[in-house]
Amino acid sequence: MSTDPFLLSELPDQRRVFRRAAPFLRGHRRALAVAVVLHLATAALAVAVTAVIGRVVDAAGSGDRGSLTARVLLLLVLVLATGLLTWASRVWLIRVGEAVLAGLRERATAVVAGAPLRFVEAHRGGELLRRLTGELNGLASFVGGTLPDLVSAALVLVFTVVMLAAHSLVLTALLLVAFLPPAVLIVRRFHHRAGPAYAAVAEAETEVSARFSESLPAQEQLRITGAVPRWLERFRADNERLRAAREHQVRTELVLDYLALVQAVCLAGLLVTGAVLVGQGRLSVGVAVVFVLATRELLGRFEDLAASVGEGREAHVRLARLLDLLRATAPRGERVALPGPRSEPAVRGALVLSEVAFGYGTGAAVVDGLSLTVAPGERLVVVGPTGAGKSTVGKLLAGLYAPDRGSVTFAGQELAALDAAALRAAVALVPQDVVLVAGTVGENLAMVRGRPDPQRVRAVLAELGLVEWADALPEGLDTPVGPGSLSGGERQLVALARAVLADPAVLVLDEATAGVDRETAARIESALAAAAGDRALVVIAHRAETIARGRRVLTMPAGTVTDR
Repeated sequence: MSTDPFLLSELPDQRRVFRRAAPFLRGHRRALAVAVVLHLATAALAVAVTAVIGRVVDAAGSGDRGSLTARVLLLLVLVLATGLLTWASRVWLIRVGEAVLAGLRERATAVVAGAPLRFVEAHRGGELLRRLTGELNGLASFVGGTLPDLVSAALVLVFTVVMLAAHSLVLTALLLVAFLPPAVLIVRRFHHRAGPAYAAVAEAETEVSARFSESLPAQEQLRITGAVPRWLERFRADNERLRAAREHQVRTELVLDYLALVQAVCLAGLLVTGAVLVGQGRLSVGVAVVFVLATRELLGRFEDLAASVGEGREAHVRLARLLDLLRATAPRGERVALPGPRSEPAVRGALVLSEVAFGYGTGAAVVDGLSLTVAPGERLVVVGPTGAGKSTVGKLLAGLYAPDRGSVTFAGQELAALDAAALRAAVALVPQDVVLVAGTVGENLAMVRGRPDPQRVRAVLAELGLVEWADALPEGLDTPVGPGSLSGGERQLVALARAVLADPAVLVLDEATAGVDRETAARIESALAAAAGDRALVVIAHRAETIARGRRVLTMPAGTVTDR
């Protein structure tokens, strides 16, 4: 397991997985109890069918037509009831399993969406995608296909042994002694090898997925630089590791094939022993038939159970990896409410950094001992060379990073003491690279707390002087957001307007005018001036025009503040 609390484990802890997953069963316990009762009844009826077949054979041999007719009718009723209960129990268990998975899926998506930024930045997108979708989809497949068969096989196995013992304790004991020791050894060997095998496959699949995912946005650069063959070599190496892991998994699963040999030997021995006992008059033909049928069922169910163990182990690993995701994304100091009542920020107040230090990993601190006060209505410009820590300061001010040392407060309150809504009311950040979600421009603008209506959106656009720009879009605010539909500068305008819609006390902009044409930069600057009012602005900038507008300048990495 990884020792870094912000990192996912490549091979997560597979101990006490079900205990850790138990909280997600809350609210489903009654439905699970119904599923257990249905499966118990189904298994009991299935075993009863075999027992009644033996009674039918004995009645036919005795020539008692009345008894034969009654037992045949009972057999038909049991077969019909077993079929109906099998369908009902399977459907019910699948429904309960899907309900549990739906809650787990929502929880996993929510914690990733609210995870500390350091966690998200520490992982490749493909790895998070794999854990959010691949593991959940694999669990859904297990719940919908294997789990009902696994539960049914286990229950029928137990009831069959009880039924056989009721017919002949000696034969049952001989059967168990001959079958169980080698079968248990085979399954234990498989179980010992399966955990690492399935974990290695899951890890290799994640690596392949991450490698492919990260290549998609870099395709243009890979082609321009001629690096496609080198990237393919790296992908080929990852793919080879996946192939080797898969091959080891298949070899592990083949261990279970030895069960078929044990089953054949035991069945042959039972037939010979049964024939001898019937010939000696110590066993009725009906009981012998029951033993033959039930033993085939017993051995077949055990083989099915053993085969399902492989998929069960795979699901076990998937669940462990998903729980590891929930563990790693648990609140650890960034945007976390401290014990006690939730704090709400003042409408406007000073944003203060006191002796703040922050670094990435084990390297030198990017920000070290920075103290800074941003007063209401102030415009602070942050300048410095690339890599000086400007964006890091912005994320610290916005509460996206928790300082390693020191404190960040708004109106005298720790940012970490504010819940998500209160924090965003205090500070909003507009990043340099704006990512918009699928939908229209209007829908992206309204994606803030409070869900502003179209009138509120238009009012803010008018306040920022962006109505003319919005109306000039191909379909106005109904313009779909997609590749090439908006320029980088237009995306910045959407992000800026969205931030103002949230009405934060402090607005932080990270290189909002970088890489855009002068006309768009001027439009952004004009919107910023309109957005200021009594709102504090922190602008991270390279452009001379933007820097010139600042009343105070923070120069990084020195951390010095100068007034103009």
